[in-house]
Amino acid sequence: MFNERLRITADNENILFIKMALKNVDFALISVDYILNTHRINYDIYKDDHTFYFYYIQNLLAACGNIINVFDNSSNLWRKPNGVVPRERSKILCRLIDLNLREYPLIFKRAVRNINMHSDEHYDWNCRRLGDYNIIDENTPLDEKDEILNTPHLRTYDKQNQIYITVGTNGRRIEFPLNRLRQELNALKYKLENIKLVEGE
Repeated sequence: MFNERLRITADNENILFIKMALKNVDFALISVDYILNTHRINYDIYKDDHTFYFYYIQNLLAACGNIINVFDNSSNLWRKPNGVVPRERSKILCRLIDLNLREYPLIFKRAVRNINMHSDEHYDWNCRRLGDYNIIDENTPLDEKDEILNTPHLRTYDKQNQIYITVGTNGRRIEFPLNRLRQELNALKYKLENIKLVEGE
């Protein structure tokens, strides 16, 4: 993997999944960096602020989803040709590297990723009463800001507070503070980079 020509076997499969998770931590950190630091926006590519911010938010959530798939896969319904059930593999990996998912509550907040990936379903579940793709900042009129923050909206980015906000199936607001998420990602990156695995583990 990653040009190493690693021949995947039952003995070293764990290494592949840990490297996969680590690469997605890198992807997530790149996206957080662009969102929080607002690098100069090339409007020839991004067209507007909404395209810029939600491009990186979507990438961030996809990367977190891939990390979830490695360490917190809930699938127990199918078995791979090698006999491995994804849910069991996740448990084995967490035990192997002593990973406590509760120490990373934002990374493993499955609902945030799922709402973005299944936005059409969440639109229907909330009886089609949702706004979408909102950015609020110091220039947003107060009445507009109140409307966005106090009624259900699928995807909102609060630039001032650096919080991504979405809404669950019950209309409950879910906050995703990106500064805290970055801290979790850096902590997980450090942990994964410093694992000592030998072939056969």
